[in-house]
Amino acid sequence: MKPWVGIALFSLKIYGAGSLKDRRQVVRSLLERLKKHFNASAADLGPEGSWNAADMAVTCVGSSYQEMESRIDQVIAFVRNNEEDGEFEILETCREVFSYGYFQDRTSQP
Repeated sequence: MKPWVGIALFSLKIYGAGSLKDRRQVVRSLLERLKKHFNASAADLGPEGSWNAADMAVTCVGSSYQEMESRIDQVIAFVRNNEEDGEFEILETCREVFSYGYFQDRTSQP
């Protein structure tokens, strides 16, 4: 078995945030929608103390390269569609899909 991992990183500019609370509200809302819609792990990566900037990561795990490519494409499209709401702008996006190695067949071990 070979698990595949997909990761999308986003750098965002938050509009209209006058406090860390405003920033957290925008980021938390987006992260929760991503988690719910894609059954993915999503995290706010900072930068700490910034009102109008956010870095986020979304990760998924699956059984094939094609599945993860498709899922990460969908995640990026989802964030881009939410960008149209005007609460944030995507400054940069980075993506990667990779295999995490092999699990050994446990029945063949002594």
